[in-house]
Amino acid sequence: MKSAPEAVSDLSSLTRVQIQTLKIHLAVNKHEINLEEALKSRKIAGISRGTYYRILGQAKKNVKRSLFTIATSVQLGLVKAEDVQKLISSVSMIPIDVDPEKMSEVLALVDAVAERIVML
Repeated sequence: MKSAPEAVSDLSSLTRVQIQTLKIHLAVNKHEINLEEALKSRKIAGISRGTYYRILGQAKKNVKRSLFTIATSVQLGLVKAEDVQKLISSVSMIPIDVDPEKMSEVLALVDAVAERIVML
């Protein structure tokens, strides 16, 4: 069964590869690993530097566009800023080690909250 962050990420618009690349990039930024180790850490035989930066660019673009989608939705009155903050806070409080049998319930709850936030 997936961990909480992996399961919640399934509800996002980021791909698995983009999420994995963002995690690797954060580790590089924190100096936990160097870029060569990051490139080798990808499943199978690793990836080229160019592929890494292409995927990283796509992931950053998706995150940025998601932020502007939320900002536009707030501006249009489709969602309330405080509701978005509550959702983000709620998701961040999900323990990483949620019981796998309960994960589907947790995801259904988070999805239902998100559905209620959208004022359409």
